[in-house]
Amino acid sequence: MRVINSTLYGFPDKIELDDVVDKELISLMTKTSMNPEDFYLTGYETISYKRTREFALETVISSVIPFDKDLLIVANNSDDLHIQKLCRLYGVSSTVVTLPEVEDELEAVISAFQQEHIYSHLLISCDVNQPECKESIRKIANELNKTSIKLIVHCRRGPMDLNEVCDLNIGYMISNGISSFISSVVIARRSQLVQTEGISRNDKLDLYNYWQKTLHSRKPGIKPMAV
Repeated sequence: MRVINSTLYGFPDKIELDDVVDKELISLMTKTSMNPEDFYLTGYETISYKRTREFALETVISSVIPFDKDLLIVANNSDDLHIQKLCRLYGVSSTVVTLPEVEDELEAVISAFQQEHIYSHLLISCDVNQPECKESIRKIANELNKTSIKLIVHCRRGPMDLNEVCDLNIGYMISNGISSFISSVVIARRSQLVQTEGISRNDKLDLYNYWQKTLHSRKPGIKPMAV
């Protein structure tokens, strides 16, 4: 476990990044005994906290939406209004939208939002292990891949398998940890994570800087990685 004290990045005292969660979560997601230090080869990075999932969610909301862009929130459960309140708290403009199930209609709705040129990300919050939720995410992901809008998945319970995360081109996935109810993790596509430097509205909730701290203990030689 890494305990971060105040640094030049402006972190508060005793924000903990949880190595143990990494190992257990990676094993669950990949069905292998992959070393957490090699997880970056998948094209994704893990930032694990000894904090609740709410902290991880706030960190993503604060950190990934550019200042000149907005967030689309899919209306599908009681989390939606709470997520919108978090957006207002951190100065992120957001819209809660009910998306149709029919794929042709879904394409038209997302295309209309894309034409407004103001949305950078779409966030859906659900239990990703339920078949109906996976199907909704699949439909949304297929349409978003035709646009520049990136997908954030907030897992109300356990995470998705890594193969599914990659296939659906999910930008960020927020999940509970494995070992404790106060553990949480953000799985972030590396190519998108590197673009978040300097975006965060709050020093305590800066995903890019937390990621940089996780790199300090990584072995210096790196292998070619997925994007």
